[in-house]
Amino acid sequence: MEVQTVRELAALVRSRRKQLGMSQMDLATSAGVGRQWIIDLEKGKSTVELRLVLHTLRALGLVLAVDPASAPAPAKPGDHGIDLNRLLLGDSSPS
Repeated sequence: MEVQTVRELAALVRSRRKQLGMSQMDLATSAGVGRQWIIDLEKGKSTVELRLVLHTLRALGLVLAVDPASAPAPAKPGDHGIDLNRLLLGDSSPS
């Protein structure tokens, strides 16, 4: 499934959770987050933390795959792009 918006991700998470017969509390426990955080994610709240989204997807048996689209050329060094590895490892210092 191709997900392009936070709302689409929210719908995917909610749908998969229900497909697995999990309550929001079940998913929260499996993902190591609070039930309110799952509620916010499923509502499409745009400020949810990416690290926790990835934990939640893993708890649902889903993986995140990023494929190139017909978009502009990749950022060049010094363009201040986001380094996902640093973000996921919890290093918030600038690149």
